Amino acid sequence: MGMIDSLLGDSPRRHYRRRGYYVFRNVFPVEQIDALADTARNMMPDYPGEHIRQDGRAEVNDFYPGTQLIRNPPFNLHLPLSSDLRPLSVALQALITAPALADRLRELDGAEHYHINQTLLFFAAQTTGFHIDSWALDTVPHGGAHTLWIPLRDMDFKSGLPSILPWPMGKLVSEQELGLSSDRSHTDRYARYHEALSAKLLKDGPEIAAALVRRGDLMVWSSLTPHFTLPSQPFPTERLSLQVLLRPAHVKWGSFTVQPTDYPNTRVLPASDQFSFFVSEDIHRDFGIGEMAPQPIP
Repeated sequence: MGMIDSLLGDSPRRHYRRRGYYVFRNVFPVEQIDALADTARNMMPDYPGEHIRQDGRAEVNDFYPGTQLIRNPPFNLHLPLSSDLRPLSVALQALITAPALADRLRELDGAEHYHINQTLLFFAAQTTGFHIDSWALDTVPHGGAHTLWIPLRDMDFKSGLPSILPWPMGKLVSEQELGLSSDRSHTDRYARYHEALSAKLLKDGPEIAAALVRRGDLMVWSSLTPHFTLPSQPFPTERLSLQVLLRPAHVKWGSFTVQPTDYPNTRVLPASDQFSFFVSEDIHRDFGIGEMAPQPIP
């Protein structure tokens, strides 16, 4: 670290660029988090209908045996798709469009507006191996999208915490670098890539980073930052939390495997001065929401 860095300290943007993640403390009022958590606990487990899940299919709740902990996390509850779940949708919208959240994100990338592409509401920890979120959402070039993890209860070392391998923002490990062919199905490419990436990362016994976050805190990592989830103790146990994938609205976007040369046509549902919700063509067709987002000025 140079003299100027020593004097200025490690700013959020500098830390994020060097290590691929950042933990913000006390972003949201605890009272708002508690109200959202109570609404989620009271509404979602008792909801009898189908809702879109993490795998993209519409399903009813699937619980871990003997619990009210939902095993198939509901997907995109922030969109107004169910009148029965409207109070939960409204509470989620208020949280993920908070001006304080926009202010923190701006500390990382300086953007003025963000498109929220997806949310997942987790009732329990899902034990996952090393992976990167770029395969679901990324920018052009890679690495400019963000994943937000918002705890809806206080977490400790037994909670099943997301864990980060510190990783320079924008550092890409390609399929070619791992000796993999791209001439396969997307599902097969995803599985083979992450198996090879995990082997490469674990070979040298890397250090990882996790944070004992509390209600009101926020953890952010880049779309290229490798991460995994530690198992909860005992399993399953409640780890109520919200995951949000978003990107700056002014950049071209795609995914790990799709890097378009032009800015894609995008439907959005405007939510605030700082946020809009991405709306897929299927959702637009079935629910009649979403309008074409203006093309950014070059």
